[in-house]
Amino acid sequence: MWLQRFTNYILENRWQTIAFVFLSTFIPVFGMIGILIAALVTLRKSVVEGGILAIFATLPYVASFYFSEHYRTMAPIVMWVAMSVAMLSNVLTWIFAVMLRQRSSWSQLLQIAALLGVLVISVVHLLYPNIAEWWGVQLQAYYNQALPGLWKSHVGSPELQIETINITKQYVTGAIVVGVLFNAILQLILARWWQTIFFHPGSLHKELQAIRLSRLAGILFAASLVLAYMGNSVVLDITPVLYVLFGAAGLSLIHYLFRLMQSKSAWFWLLVLYMILFLSIPASIVLVAILALFDIWLDIRSRFRKLDLR
Repeated sequence: MWLQRFTNYILENRWQTIAFVFLSTFIPVFGMIGILIAALVTLRKSVVEGGILAIFATLPYVASFYFSEHYRTMAPIVMWVAMSVAMLSNVLTWIFAVMLRQRSSWSQLLQIAALLGVLVISVVHLLYPNIAEWWGVQLQAYYNQALPGLWKSHVGSPELQIETINITKQYVTGAIVVGVLFNAILQLILARWWQTIFFHPGSLHKELQAIRLSRLAGILFAASLVLAYMGNSVVLDITPVLYVLFGAAGLSLIHYLFRLMQSKSAWFWLLVLYMILFLSIPASIVLVAILALFDIWLDIRSRFRKLDLR
Protein backbone atom coordinates (compact mmCIF):
# COMPACT_ATOMS: atom_id res chain seq x y z
CA MET A 1 0.00 0.00 0.00
CA TRP A 2 1.49 3.30 -1.11
CA LEU A 3 0.38 5.22 2.00
CA GLN A 4 2.08 2.71 4.29
CA ARG A 5 5.30 2.93 2.28
CA PHE A 6 5.11 6.73 2.39
CA THR A 7 4.48 6.63 6.16
CA ASN A 8 7.49 4.41 6.76
CA TYR A 9 9.62 6.67 4.57
CA ILE A 10 8.82 9.90 6.45
CA LEU A 11 9.34 8.19 9.81
CA GLU A 12 12.75 6.86 8.78
CA ASN A 13 14.20 9.75 6.75
CA ARG A 14 14.45 12.96 8.77
CA TRP A 15 16.11 15.40 6.36
CA GLN A 16 14.15 14.33 3.31
CA THR A 17 10.95 14.69 5.33
CA ILE A 18 11.89 18.21 6.45
CA ALA A 19 12.53 19.25 2.84
CA PHE A 20 9.28 17.65 1.68
CA VAL A 21 7.25 19.34 4.43
CA PHE A 22 8.72 22.77 3.67
CA LEU A 23 8.20 22.55 -0.09
CA SER A 24 4.78 20.88 -0.01
CA THR A 25 3.33 23.67 2.15
CA PHE A 26 3.75 26.10 -0.76
CA ILE A 27 1.36 24.00 -2.86
CA PRO A 28 -2.29 25.14 -2.53
CA VAL A 29 -4.71 22.58 -1.02
CA PHE A 30 -1.94 19.98 -0.79
CA GLY A 31 -0.08 22.22 1.68
CA MET A 32 -1.89 20.80 4.73
CA ILE A 33 0.07 17.56 4.36
CA GLY A 34 3.08 19.27 5.95
CA ILE A 35 1.49 19.84 9.36
CA LEU A 36 -0.15 16.41 9.21
CA ILE A 37 3.29 14.85 8.83
CA ALA A 38 4.58 16.96 11.73
CA ALA A 39 1.70 15.81 13.95
CA LEU A 40 2.14 12.19 12.89
CA VAL A 41 5.86 12.27 13.70
CA THR A 42 5.05 13.87 17.06
CA LEU A 43 2.49 11.20 17.90
CA ARG A 44 4.53 8.25 16.70
CA LYS A 45 8.21 9.12 16.89
CA SER A 46 9.50 12.26 18.62
CA VAL A 47 8.15 15.49 20.10
CA VAL A 48 11.29 17.44 19.16
CA GLU A 49 11.43 16.17 15.59
CA GLY A 50 7.71 16.82 15.20
CA GLY A 51 8.23 20.37 16.48
CA ILE A 52 10.96 20.99 13.91
CA LEU A 53 8.66 19.75 11.16
CA ALA A 54 5.87 22.00 12.47
CA ILE A 55 8.19 25.00 12.17
CA PHE A 56 9.06 24.13 8.57
CA ALA A 57 5.36 23.57 7.83
CA THR A 58 4.61 27.10 9.09
CA LEU A 59 7.49 29.10 7.58
CA PRO A 60 5.99 29.08 4.05
CA TYR A 61 2.92 30.91 5.37
CA VAL A 62 5.15 33.63 6.80
CA ALA A 63 7.03 33.90 3.51
CA SER A 64 3.81 34.00 1.48
CA PHE A 65 2.38 36.70 3.73
CA TYR A 66 5.30 39.07 3.19
CA PHE A 67 6.25 38.35 -0.41
CA SER A 68 3.00 37.49 -2.17
CA GLU A 69 1.45 40.07 -4.49
CA HIS A 70 -1.96 39.16 -3.06
CA TYR A 71 -1.01 40.96 0.13
CA ARG A 72 -0.87 44.23 -1.79
CA THR A 73 -4.09 43.71 -3.75
CA MET A 74 -6.42 42.06 -1.22
CA ALA A 75 -7.96 43.70 1.81
CA PRO A 76 -5.18 43.59 4.46
CA ILE A 77 -7.55 42.49 7.23
CA VAL A 78 -8.57 39.39 5.25
CA MET A 79 -4.96 38.44 4.54
CA TRP A 80 -4.00 39.03 8.15
CA VAL A 81 -6.81 36.85 9.49
CA ALA A 82 -6.17 34.03 6.99
CA MET A 83 -2.44 33.89 7.69
CA SER A 84 -2.96 34.13 11.45
CA VAL A 85 -5.42 31.25 11.42
CA ALA A 86 -3.05 29.09 9.36
CA MET A 87 0.06 29.79 11.44
CA LEU A 88 -1.58 29.56 14.86
CA SER A 89 -3.42 26.40 13.84
CA ASN A 90 -0.14 24.72 12.96
CA VAL A 91 1.41 25.65 16.31
CA LEU A 92 -1.63 24.42 18.23
CA THR A 93 -1.80 21.21 16.19
CA TRP A 94 1.71 20.34 17.36
CA ILE A 95 0.94 21.30 20.99
CA PHE A 96 -2.24 19.21 20.98
CA ALA A 97 -0.34 16.31 19.40
CA VAL A 98 2.14 16.46 22.29
CA MET A 99 -0.77 16.37 24.75
CA LEU A 100 -2.36 13.42 22.97
CA ARG A 101 0.98 11.63 22.96
CA GLN A 102 1.11 12.09 26.75
CA ARG A 103 -2.13 10.11 27.08
CA SER A 104 -4.52 13.04 27.29
CA SER A 105 -8.07 12.10 26.30
CA TRP A 106 -9.99 13.91 23.59
CA SER A 107 -12.37 15.21 26.27
CA GLN A 108 -9.49 16.80 28.17
CA LEU A 109 -7.90 18.14 25.02
CA LEU A 110 -11.08 19.78 23.74
CA GLN A 111 -11.82 21.38 27.10
CA ILE A 112 -8.27 22.73 27.38
CA ALA A 113 -8.54 24.09 23.83
CA ALA A 114 -11.85 25.77 24.67
CA LEU A 115 -10.42 27.19 27.90
CA LEU A 116 -7.51 28.61 25.92
CA GLY A 117 -9.94 30.19 23.48
CA VAL A 118 -12.02 31.70 26.29
CA LEU A 119 -8.91 33.14 27.93
CA VAL A 120 -7.68 34.66 24.66
CA ILE A 121 -11.05 36.29 23.95
CA SER A 122 -11.30 37.59 27.52
CA VAL A 123 -7.80 39.10 27.39
CA VAL A 124 -8.55 40.74 24.03
CA HIS A 125 -11.67 42.36 25.48
CA LEU A 126 -9.76 43.40 28.59
CA LEU A 127 -6.99 45.07 26.58
CA TYR A 128 -9.29 46.46 23.88
CA PRO A 129 -12.73 47.17 25.40
CA ASN A 130 -13.95 48.62 22.09
CA ILE A 131 -12.85 45.65 19.98
CA ALA A 132 -16.38 45.12 18.62
CA GLU A 133 -16.49 48.69 17.28
CA TRP A 134 -13.04 48.22 15.74
CA TRP A 135 -14.24 45.08 13.98
CA GLY A 136 -17.27 47.00 12.77
CA VAL A 137 -14.99 49.55 11.08
CA GLN A 138 -12.86 46.78 9.57
CA LEU A 139 -15.88 44.90 8.25
CA GLN A 140 -17.31 48.05 6.72
CA ALA A 141 -13.98 48.84 5.05
CA TYR A 142 -13.68 45.27 3.76
CA TYR A 143 -17.15 45.24 2.25
CA ASN A 144 -16.60 48.64 0.65
CA GLN A 145 -13.22 47.62 -0.78
CA ALA A 146 -13.52 43.96 -1.68
CA LEU A 147 -17.22 43.29 -2.26
CA PRO A 148 -18.88 46.47 -3.49
CA GLY A 149 -20.99 44.97 -6.27
CA LEU A 150 -21.68 41.63 -4.64
CA TRP A 151 -22.53 43.14 -1.28
CA LYS A 152 -24.90 45.76 -2.70
CA SER A 153 -26.70 43.15 -4.81
CA HIS A 154 -27.37 40.93 -1.78
CA VAL A 155 -28.11 43.61 0.79
CA GLY A 156 -31.20 45.61 -0.06
CA SER A 157 -30.50 48.79 1.86
CA PRO A 158 -27.72 50.56 3.75
CA GLU A 159 -29.75 50.12 6.94
CA LEU A 160 -29.76 46.34 6.55
CA GLN A 161 -26.03 46.39 5.80
CA ILE A 162 -25.34 48.34 9.00
CA GLU A 163 -27.57 46.00 11.01
CA THR A 164 -25.74 42.94 9.67
CA ILE A 165 -22.35 44.43 10.53
CA ASN A 166 -23.55 45.43 14.00
CA ILE A 167 -24.58 41.83 14.69
CA THR A 168 -21.50 40.24 13.14
CA LYS A 169 -18.97 42.45 14.91
CA GLN A 170 -20.01 41.02 18.29
CA TYR A 171 -18.74 37.58 17.30
CA VAL A 172 -15.72 38.21 15.05
CA THR A 173 -13.03 37.68 17.69
CA GLY A 174 -14.73 34.49 18.85
CA ALA A 175 -15.19 33.30 15.27
CA ILE A 176 -11.48 33.76 14.52
CA VAL A 177 -10.53 31.87 17.69
CA VAL A 178 -12.95 29.09 16.72
CA GLY A 179 -11.38 28.98 13.26
CA VAL A 180 -7.91 28.52 14.74
CA LEU A 181 -8.99 25.88 17.25
CA PHE A 182 -11.23 24.00 14.82
CA ASN A 183 -8.50 23.89 12.18
CA ALA A 184 -5.96 22.66 14.73
CA ILE A 185 -8.26 19.94 16.08
CA LEU A 186 -9.25 18.83 12.57
CA GLN A 187 -5.60 18.53 11.56
CA LEU A 188 -4.88 16.55 14.72
CA ILE A 189 -7.79 14.18 14.03
CA LEU A 190 -6.47 13.54 10.52
CA ALA A 191 -2.97 12.90 11.87
CA ARG A 192 -4.38 10.58 14.55
CA TRP A 193 -6.36 8.73 11.88
CA TRP A 194 -3.17 8.37 9.86
CA GLN A 195 -1.42 6.90 12.89
CA THR A 196 -4.21 4.54 13.90
CA ILE A 197 -4.83 2.92 10.51
CA PHE A 198 -1.32 1.46 10.60
CA PHE A 199 -0.40 1.19 14.27
CA HIS A 200 -3.70 1.06 16.24
CA PRO A 201 -6.47 0.02 13.81
CA GLY A 202 -10.00 0.85 14.90
CA SER A 203 -9.05 2.91 17.94
CA LEU A 204 -9.81 6.42 16.65
CA HIS A 205 -13.57 6.04 16.36
CA LYS A 206 -13.70 4.65 19.91
CA GLU A 207 -11.70 7.64 21.17
CA LEU A 208 -13.91 10.17 19.40
CA GLN A 209 -17.14 8.47 20.50
CA ALA A 210 -16.15 8.69 24.17
CA ILE A 211 -16.05 12.51 24.45
CA ARG A 212 -17.92 13.60 27.58
CA LEU A 213 -17.35 16.96 29.24
CA SER A 214 -16.83 17.79 32.91
CA ARG A 215 -19.49 19.19 35.23
CA LEU A 216 -17.47 22.39 35.58
CA ALA A 217 -17.69 22.88 31.82
CA GLY A 218 -21.44 22.30 32.01
CA ILE A 219 -21.91 24.86 34.78
CA LEU A 220 -19.86 27.45 32.90
CA PHE A 221 -21.80 26.79 29.69
CA ALA A 222 -25.14 27.19 31.47
CA ALA A 223 -23.93 30.42 33.08
CA SER A 224 -22.73 31.71 29.70
CA LEU A 225 -26.18 31.14 28.21
CA VAL A 226 -27.71 33.34 30.90
CA LEU A 227 -25.08 36.08 30.52
CA ALA A 228 -25.33 35.99 26.72
CA TYR A 229 -29.10 36.39 26.99
CA MET A 230 -28.47 39.46 29.16
CA GLY A 231 -26.29 40.91 26.39
CA ASN A 232 -22.82 40.68 27.96
CA SER A 233 -20.46 41.56 25.08
CA VAL A 234 -17.56 39.38 26.27
CA VAL A 235 -19.76 36.32 26.73
CA LEU A 236 -21.39 36.90 23.35
CA ASP A 237 -17.93 36.70 21.80
CA ILE A 238 -17.12 33.56 23.81
CA THR A 239 -20.29 31.66 22.86
CA PRO A 240 -18.95 30.40 19.47
CA VAL A 241 -16.14 28.60 21.30
CA LEU A 242 -18.52 27.03 23.81
CA TYR A 243 -21.03 25.96 21.18
CA VAL A 244 -18.31 24.26 19.14
CA LEU A 245 -17.03 22.47 22.27
CA PHE A 246 -20.45 21.21 23.29
CA GLY A 247 -21.42 20.55 19.68
CA ALA A 248 -18.41 18.24 19.32
CA ALA A 249 -19.37 16.40 22.52
CA GLY A 250 -22.96 16.09 21.33
CA LEU A 251 -21.91 14.66 17.96
CA SER A 252 -19.63 12.22 19.78
CA LEU A 253 -22.62 10.96 21.76
CA ILE A 254 -24.77 10.72 18.63
CA HIS A 255 -22.13 8.62 16.86
CA TYR A 256 -21.87 6.35 19.91
CA LEU A 257 -25.62 5.77 19.96
CA PHE A 258 -25.70 4.96 16.25
CA ARG A 259 -22.86 2.48 16.74
CA LEU A 260 -25.00 0.67 19.32
CA MET A 261 -27.60 0.04 16.63
CA GLN A 262 -25.31 -2.60 15.09
CA SER A 263 -27.25 -2.32 11.86
CA LYS A 264 -26.01 -2.14 8.29
CA SER A 265 -28.31 0.82 7.69
CA ALA A 266 -26.98 2.81 10.67
CA TRP A 267 -24.62 4.81 8.44
CA PHE A 268 -27.56 5.79 6.20
CA TRP A 269 -29.64 7.10 9.09
CA LEU A 270 -26.60 8.91 10.46
CA LEU A 271 -26.17 10.58 7.07
CA VAL A 272 -29.85 11.58 7.06
CA LEU A 273 -29.44 13.04 10.54
CA TYR A 274 -26.43 15.07 9.42
CA MET A 275 -28.42 16.44 6.48
CA ILE A 276 -31.23 17.46 8.83
CA LEU A 277 -28.77 19.08 11.24
CA PHE A 278 -27.10 20.96 8.39
CA LEU A 279 -30.39 22.24 6.97
CA SER A 280 -31.60 23.39 10.40
CA ILE A 281 -28.51 25.41 11.38
CA PRO A 282 -28.28 27.34 13.74
CA ALA A 283 -31.07 25.66 15.75
CA SER A 284 -29.41 22.26 15.33
CA ILE A 285 -26.16 23.54 16.85
CA VAL A 286 -28.05 24.62 19.96
CA LEU A 287 -29.88 21.28 20.22
CA VAL A 288 -26.71 19.19 19.86
CA ALA A 289 -24.95 21.37 22.44
CA ILE A 290 -27.87 20.97 24.87
CA LEU A 291 -27.68 17.19 24.35
CA ALA A 292 -24.03 17.27 25.44
CA LEU A 293 -25.01 19.41 28.43
CA PHE A 294 -27.59 16.82 29.54
CA ASP A 295 -25.07 14.03 29.04
CA ILE A 296 -22.79 15.57 31.67
CA TRP A 297 -25.28 14.76 34.44
CA LEU A 298 -27.26 11.89 32.90
CA ASP A 299 -24.32 9.85 31.49
CA ILE A 300 -26.46 8.71 28.57
CA ARG A 301 -23.88 6.19 27.34
CA SER A 302 -23.97 4.14 30.53
CA ARG A 303 -27.77 4.16 30.53
CA PHE A 304 -27.91 2.81 26.98
CA ARG A 305 -25.25 0.21 27.79
CA LYS A 306 -27.47 -1.09 30.60
CA LEU A 307 -30.42 -1.27 28.23
CA ASP A 308 -28.24 -3.09 25.71
CA LEU A 309 -27.21 -5.67 28.33
CA ARG A 310 -30.83 -6.47 29.02
